[in-house]
Amino acid sequence: MLENLQLWYQHGWIRAIDLSFAQQLAKQLEDDQEAVVLLAAFVSYQLGRGHPCLDLAQLYAEPEQTLGLPPEHASVESLQACELPQQLLCNVAGAESLESAVQVLLESPAVNNDNSPLVLQGQRLYLRRYFRYEQQIKTDLAARMKALQPVNLGQLKHVLDELFGTQQTISWQRTACAMAMRSLFTIVTGGPGTGKTYTVVRLLATLQKLRGQPEPLRIRLAAPTGKAAARMSESIGNELLTLTSIDDVKADIPTEAVTLHRLLGTLPNSRSFRHHKDNPLHTDVVIIDEASMVDIEMMAAVVNALPPRARLILLGDKDQLASVEAGAILGQLCEQAEHGHYTPELTEWLNATTNVALPTDKTDASGAEWPYLQHTTMFHESRRFDPNKGIGKLADEVNRQQHVWLEQWLQDSDAMAAAHVEFDNIRMRAVPRPNHQSVQQLVEQGYAPLLKLIETRPESRNAEEIDVWAAKILKQLEQFQILTAVREGEWGMHQFNQRISYWLFGDQAAEHGWFEGRPVMVTHNDYSLDLRNGDIGIVLRREPNEPLRVAFPTTDGTIRWLLPSRLTQVDTAFAMTIHKSQGSEFSHTVMVLPEHDVPILTKELLYTGITRAKQQFTMVCAHPQLVLKAVRRRIQRSGGLANG
Repeated sequence: MLENLQLWYQHGWIRAIDLSFAQQLAKQLEDDQEAVVLLAAFVSYQLGRGHPCLDLAQLYAEPEQTLGLPPEHASVESLQACELPQQLLCNVAGAESLESAVQVLLESPAVNNDNSPLVLQGQRLYLRRYFRYEQQIKTDLAARMKALQPVNLGQLKHVLDELFGTQQTISWQRTACAMAMRSLFTIVTGGPGTGKTYTVVRLLATLQKLRGQPEPLRIRLAAPTGKAAARMSESIGNELLTLTSIDDVKADIPTEAVTLHRLLGTLPNSRSFRHHKDNPLHTDVVIIDEASMVDIEMMAAVVNALPPRARLILLGDKDQLASVEAGAILGQLCEQAEHGHYTPELTEWLNATTNVALPTDKTDASGAEWPYLQHTTMFHESRRFDPNKGIGKLADEVNRQQHVWLEQWLQDSDAMAAAHVEFDNIRMRAVPRPNHQSVQQLVEQGYAPLLKLIETRPESRNAEEIDVWAAKILKQLEQFQILTAVREGEWGMHQFNQRISYWLFGDQAAEHGWFEGRPVMVTHNDYSLDLRNGDIGIVLRREPNEPLRVAFPTTDGTIRWLLPSRLTQVDTAFAMTIHKSQGSEFSHTVMVLPEHDVPILTKELLYTGITRAKQQFTMVCAHPQLVLKAVRRRIQRSGGLANG
């Protein structure tokens, strides 16, 4: 068994840490515990793929599909040398069937004992640390959901009438504000443009107006990345400018969002944070935007640092990609949110806060079986996209895993766009290779305004004028963006960045790592420079003969100028992965798919890429039929948050 795992590692099927964990565990167990060692290796491997646990039922029903093995890059040599997961399970004593595996795990000293490395719960096998994370989240959220708050429904209805006016149809934004008053845990989910920012400002105003104490509530705003935090700050600030009915509490509504790492207080060379159960945050409310990007370890740290009486409010799109690290917190908590599943008691309570009753199909007599949904509001209508055409319709069809309309578009994008207005802002470019002339033309046209703006450096040495110029350039970066599904290979992010750098800047891009006009993305948090993973800057010269510097925007609207030598962990950002684009929006988004089908191509990946576009979306790929395969494939991350 260990020899087989060694071969898997040598051929790149599993990671070094997966093999090492199995080897160390084998030294501590008897020879008849081979099945435990094998399953432990699988748990570690699944963790690297984003799964907090190994679902044994799935493993035994579909071993290859569950583990994603053999990998897409597997060579003929590796296929001949390595046993497939199904074969390995059959050949290891105690691992031949689901029943035998569960029995041998239950009898093993490595499972379910104090401080044992593995925990078996039902048919899910965990590393102990990740089991603790999950239990910590479940226990904390259960307590907050049970802590129903006293609410004067008459006062609440009056405040909501002030904020939303009298309405003739159901307002899910208003429902979300009412829901947030009811308990210490609330989820607001919906796609781009459905009104989450519009709602959160009114939600904060509702909380402050009905706070029941003379002092303002202490509210903290946070997001997983620096970019998402900056967008949250900007959006809330802009929304406050348009809202005149909350002048009495406007000063009590914060506009500055920080990263979760900064909120909790990172400690050098440690996974721990300054704020925890014994040193909780000084806050009454914490609101986390882009919650789909939060992994299980970070969410456990958040709830551990929250005071017992503080409100936790999660905002995000449940249909987006899950976090890069292990877990799919928002997706699991919001599963089936589109159907409501509200208990009759909750429906009656919500109806008392408005003049428009909730749709009857959102009430479920068995709603108690969906505890998280009793604290969840989902927005359905996008104010940004028309659901009947273009980007809106494409995103909706992909999200629902439908493909009738999609197939028509894939067959002849240009003809469909010319004949039907419903295809007006989406295009497909099927090209045989990523450096095709049409792709180069698309890139050069997209980045032409950026290059022109860089050439308009003010002649004056006035620092304010230079900063205004740099700010315009950084804003222009949001107008056009290449997104790739993968990092490596001809169709991947790294090679596209090299290609685009050469197309736009020629030999100077190849000869010099740093050149004027190079956009860069920070890839790791750098607290000494106050930069976060995902922050975007651009290389410029403030004066013609001055050394190159990198301009970064700040939350207060100013520009920070840093020498390139101080930035050790950055990538060129003409192209970025779809994963890295979460929390961003671009006027024209170009999504590039790889030449061959790979497991990462899922409906969630496509949906996330499509919804980064605000005005125009272009898909570039070698084989359009890959899109249909991706639409049929879903991310199914294992975990027990939503059940026992």
